[in-house]
Amino acid sequence: MNILIIGAGRMGIRHLQGALKSKHCRQVTILDINPDALAEARTASQDDPRLSTKLVTEFQAEPMDVCIIASTAKNRRPLIDLAAACGCKWLMIEKPLGQSLNEVKELITYTDSLPLTTVVNLNMRLYEPVRALKADLCTVPQMQGEKTITINTGTLGIGCNGIHYLDKVFFFLDADRAEIVAAEIDERIIPSGRGSDFGDFGGWAVIKFYQKENYVGKLMISMAADSPVFGSWEIVAPFARIVIDEIAATRRTILRKIDSTMPIYRYAADFEEQPIQKYEAPFLGDLTTQWLDGLSNGVNLLPELAESFKAHQLMFEWLSYSKTYKEIFPIT
Repeated sequence: MNILIIGAGRMGIRHLQGALKSKHCRQVTILDINPDALAEARTASQDDPRLSTKLVTEFQAEPMDVCIIASTAKNRRPLIDLAAACGCKWLMIEKPLGQSLNEVKELITYTDSLPLTTVVNLNMRLYEPVRALKADLCTVPQMQGEKTITINTGTLGIGCNGIHYLDKVFFFLDADRAEIVAAEIDERIIPSGRGSDFGDFGGWAVIKFYQKENYVGKLMISMAADSPVFGSWEIVAPFARIVIDEIAATRRTILRKIDSTMPIYRYAADFEEQPIQKYEAPFLGDLTTQWLDGLSNGVNLLPELAESFKAHQLMFEWLSYSKTYKEIFPIT
């Protein structure tokens, strides 16, 4: 498979490393506007002979099977046109899809008109511990019923990582709709490594989730704008409590005994802790390898753009609580 990567920044290089690990990769071409970024990509590839580096301005469309857009969220339509001109069958776009909800809507409508299948890189769905937890939430008897999910973390940014968390809650709850009960945005901009044109936001929100109009659970999420701490999760189900420590990469699960006859008001009675499980995040490049290998086997593991819309819509609704920004946000 011939692969085109647009953008040689941090994420572009991770995609490059993942593509080169795929046994189905014949050639990778990576494009950027910055020669220094292309040189870093060459170094990161360990001078793999399958890699070609080119300036965007010098690139002429040539046959490709897959395109990955790892550039910033601005002006993506010309890059999508380039992928289509190369005859790509598959296109992956980094999240978020745009800097406003209208941009996202327009992008989804536009890609629907093109002869390629487009996905968004909401790749936490591919994490093995995430998929294992989703399976447990669907099958373990003590976990059935309405759930309360709490996330408390620092400057990961609502646009950069918050959308991952929102998508993961949709995934865990099999929800198709969400409703913000209350929210706030911290007006202090979180600086971006992409430069002064970009920034992100912290804040908090209480969100209810629904599946076919049935209430299935709520999320209470806090993403501080002034703390470098990393994520902590808790999921409370009717007879289960799950604690996820993303720093320690562990998951603790406490279940009430399946045969307990204690009434609901007897809190903490008949609960037993299960063996601690690993909750490790994989190398992001490995997820690119996994996606590409899946395509070669006729399986797409990432959500298509229409599926990603509900997470984008919820993210922009939360961001709109800002007093400074209302429609367009400087997120990358």
